[in-house]
Amino acid sequence: MTATYSLSEEQVRFYQENGYLQLLNVLTADELMQARQALDEVLEQQLDARHDRSEDAEYRKIFVQKVNLWQVSAGMRRYVFNTRLAEIARQLTRANTIRLWHDHALIKMPGDSKASSWHQDIPYWPMQEDGALSCWMALDDVYVENGCMAFIPKSHKLGRLEPINLKAPQDLFKLVPDEQARTLNLDFTPRFQPMPAGSCTFHDGRTFHYAGPNQSSKPRRAIITIYMPDEIHYNGNPHIVTDDLQLTPGATLIGERFPILAPKPMVATA
Repeated sequence: MTATYSLSEEQVRFYQENGYLQLLNVLTADELMQARQALDEVLEQQLDARHDRSEDAEYRKIFVQKVNLWQVSAGMRRYVFNTRLAEIARQLTRANTIRLWHDHALIKMPGDSKASSWHQDIPYWPMQEDGALSCWMALDDVYVENGCMAFIPKSHKLGRLEPINLKAPQDLFKLVPDEQARTLNLDFTPRFQPMPAGSCTFHDGRTFHYAGPNQSSKPRRAIITIYMPDEIHYNGNPHIVTDDLQLTPGATLIGERFPILAPKPMVATA
């Protein structure tokens, strides 16, 4: 997998302004086939609770979730360590370097009758700073009927809101202060993101997003890779990725669990 992708300054500005960006046909046909095969293989494995988040019956009504598959599958590691995707994340955030927070696979099964709630990601991540973002890669063609992503433009400018209960009916929009919404001139009309397999969206951890139920006859498979700029610090909150690391609040999220995937570019000298 090469490290180059033609990302324009206009696209970077769109991401900075709106909190999300769609990119079409980012994976080659061979890369898409490899990612699908790797995911299918790991789904057949017996995973422990650190990697399999499907024990909760309510979550299973929304999606099947597998976490940090790069640690248990060489094929998934090859996908997650794709330097092309990590470099896109670095450019979108204008960061010096980009580290991995974690990957997870989200599969909405056929006939899935429950939508994902509108939410932000950052309230659930134990990070002191903002800036982390997700690459949501479609392994199948996605559209409204099978649960494509939808975003609220500029909602990342609201900052962090209180985390909502993702398993219970709860209205994220009621947490938005009216005055702040008017000041930002927010339009709460969802922007749905249908796209062919091998395409992706990137979104800021503060951006409001949602995926509807899968009403098709086939699974809707997606791999999400979450990136963070370097120098992100642990805030002390529990999380499956950090619970076994015995971190103290204020510790920098570095080391083998959080490898650098996009290093600072070398500056050419005369």
